[in-house]
Amino acid sequence: MNARLLASLAAASFVLGSNLGAAQTAAGTEERVTRTAAGPSSDHAADELRDRSSFEFLRRQPDEITVKPRAPAGKGAQNLRTYGDSWIYDATTDIFADRDSDGYFSYLRVQFDVDTIYTEAYVYAEIYVSADGTAWEHLYSTQDFPIWGTDPDDDYEVETELVSGYSTGLYDVLIEIYDADTGELVDEYGPNESPLFSVLPLEDKGRDGLVVAPPPPVYVDDGGGGAVSWLGLAGLLSVLALRRRRRAA
Repeated sequence: MNARLLASLAAASFVLGSNLGAAQTAAGTEERVTRTAAGPSSDHAADELRDRSSFEFLRRQPDEITVKPRAPAGKGAQNLRTYGDSWIYDATTDIFADRDSDGYFSYLRVQFDVDTIYTEAYVYAEIYVSADGTAWEHLYSTQDFPIWGTDPDDDYEVETELVSGYSTGLYDVLIEIYDADTGELVDEYGPNESPLFSVLPLEDKGRDGLVVAPPPPVYVDDGGGGAVSWLGLAGLLSVLALRRRRRAA
């Protein structure tokens, strides 16, 4: 293989590797940009996403992101569910939008059914994600919403499009439910309660694109110690053809 071709390929590989390393290093310091909508699941058909016009655009700088350490498995959650006035009866997650077909998605839906011992109560939810297994990063806070006893038809959901700032990885998801009147944590639901909330393949919309890398330059050895690229050769042939047309004229 031509020595210049080898050198070009090596240089391209070095630049690509450097860029990837820089992107991975910067991922933890990127601003977070999301589009989120929340409301009762009954607002739309089960096989449809929420109305796009209802989404809230959120932009947060790294120093504005709330992060908290992950508690040991099962600590506190079971007591909340057993002795609390309200609790998460069931919850699911769904992921959508994989434009480049790499198995990582940029759209997350979290759906949950909160029950209570009262005829009616008001609660709100905090949604967290975790990609490192050691800390939870706040994703979204809902408005206060009503729940009615053990009604199976009062499910609530949060749909989030990850726009930028979320590197490609496997994310865990956590729901925290708070009493709207007292601000007290009444229940949580995450990887310890369901495998649907663990290792979800996610990435932001900016990373979920079809990026085609340009081909490396190809050199043709002319046998005399010099080399010319196919692009240069095409240009030379174009010039010669133009000269021939001028002479013919």
